[in-house]
Amino acid sequence: MKRFLSLIGIGLVLALAACAPIDRAEPPDVSVADIKMLPGGLFEQRFQLELRVTNPNNFDLPLEGLSFKLALNDKPFAQGVSGESVTVPRLGEARIPVVASTTVLDIMQQVLSLGQNTDLTYRLEGLAYIEGVGSHAVPYERSGKLQVLPDQGDAEQRLIPL
Repeated sequence: MKRFLSLIGIGLVLALAACAPIDRAEPPDVSVADIKMLPGGLFEQRFQLELRVTNPNNFDLPLEGLSFKLALNDKPFAQGVSGESVTVPRLGEARIPVVASTTVLDIMQQVLSLGQNTDLTYRLEGLAYIEGVGSHAVPYERSGKLQVLPDQGDAEQRLIPL
């Protein structure tokens, strides 16, 4: 019986040691790779965002999902979530497509404040849900600039990172 309990104890220690890197994970770096407008309605507009998730850790980072808020020119603009599970390779990156929604009023405020300037500042913040013992969320934040470009082949607008 004593030997059996020792084996269980050793097994638990090994299992916890295997999960330890996830508990000490550096948060991923999440940035906007691309934004494209989707067809919208009278009160709501939707966007296809492509988020680049970079893993600064020396081990694979299993993500269970992301939540995010996007501000343009220091004004809240869109928000969304992704329940897509993806494993970001060690010291690597993955691109995750997500859908964000905003109101037509928020779009009108951005258009009026844009004027002739085709550059926008953005701030992306949210939570990355990391798979592991007791799954936990780590916050992330990223700022940068976007430039408005017409999409090739149609009349839609695209925002690209600078």
